[in-house]
Amino acid sequence: MLGPRFQQCTFETWVPMPGTERAYEEARNFVLNFQEKLETGEGLLIYGRPGNGKSHLAAAVVNELIKCGIPAIFANVPNLLGRIRKTYSDKRGETEADILQALSLADLVVLDDAGAEKWTEWVETTLYTIVDDRYRQQKPMIITTNCNLRELEEAVGERAFDRILEMCVVVENTGASFRRKRALERIQERKTKEVKAGEST
Repeated sequence: MLGPRFQQCTFETWVPMPGTERAYEEARNFVLNFQEKLETGEGLLIYGRPGNGKSHLAAAVVNELIKCGIPAIFANVPNLLGRIRKTYSDKRGETEADILQALSLADLVVLDDAGAEKWTEWVETTLYTIVDDRYRQQKPMIITTNCNLRELEEAVGERAFDRILEMCVVVENTGASFRRKRALERIQERKTKEVKAGEST
């Protein structure tokens, strides 16, 4: 479920920015010490403003593990929930049980962009089911979110949030938005080209 963009995310293509140092180090250490994480069930929660590389780092972890033959799943939470909902009306495709079993069996599950989904009782219950299964099996998760911790608790519910805090090393990624930085650079590059074109005419 990485998709073309996140399949290209590696630690080598990471662009360091002020405020992202600890998130990068924790993600790198997660890969280097994955067998230990697999034994202890210790995961990683990275939170911070949009666009500062949280998903890139989580995808880089998954890509590294998959290269080593380790079963890992990268799931955007709103898309995952939509996929589960679809099983209720589409009786010919995969079932909810199929999806939950895959999330249960994988050595690592990444829940990317948690808290982006609109809260409903069903959303809270479904996320709790996924988190609680990993918690009971003592299997690691990586969770990324644009929410602060209070907002994340409201989004996923108290029961799931308590388990996440117990399972995960919590890292605030304070870096600025890389997407906005690149957008501003492209705007500046375009202006520079226009100025040069005007000077040559």
